[in-house]
Amino acid sequence: MENKNFNWDSFLVPYELAIEGFIVKFESIKKQYILNNLYNPIEIVTGRVKTVNSILEKAERLKVDFGDIPDKIFDIAGIRITCKYIPDVYKVMELIKSRKDVNIISIKDYVKKPKPSGYRSLHIIAKYNVETLGGQSPIYLEFQIRTHAMHLWASIEHELKYKYQRNIPSTVQDRLFKAGIAAKKVDVEMSKIKETMDKLEAKNGITIAPQMLEEKEITIHSLRK
Repeated sequence: MENKNFNWDSFLVPYELAIEGFIVKFESIKKQYILNNLYNPIEIVTGRVKTVNSILEKAERLKVDFGDIPDKIFDIAGIRITCKYIPDVYKVMELIKSRKDVNIISIKDYVKKPKPSGYRSLHIIAKYNVETLGGQSPIYLEFQIRTHAMHLWASIEHELKYKYQRNIPSTVQDRLFKAGIAAKKVDVEMSKIKETMDKLEAKNGITIAPQMLEEKEITIHSLRK
């Protein structure tokens, strides 16, 4: 693997196939939960493949040689699963851990132990064999599992990092950190509300109406496909 005249389009195909495949798999799991009248911990499933510039920037920042990128950059393919409540994050984690098609390499729990910046999310790095025309292609991919509040905070921080080239002004960093604390309080309170509701429903024998399948959303991305 050499940088000169490297075919990035061909290199990224397995990562793109993995993302597309897992979005379909998790959407199918969501549907199975609903059809079987089971609690569904999965709200939104999205994915992305890093741009070439982003891959090269990270390799340079981590001092990874060009030829080592496939083996040392673990998040070229990323799958994000958004949940309503904190306990759902761990339910999805167990769901991924139980899968036979992925080999879990590491789990980093930034929910219980947030980063100094205030970032919260649960990350799973896994090895996955992608079926291609040339046979199986083993790649690394990252699962990010978080609540809506965690995602809102993280998306804003990511935008600011990009805008300020990772040098966010200290005054803004302080405010972001405080916003992260506020987001955590919202998550904790909403999870407690859910716990209270579950206890009341169990105590009073309340039967909840089956969850309806969601209407299919039409987006620019789906129209292009």
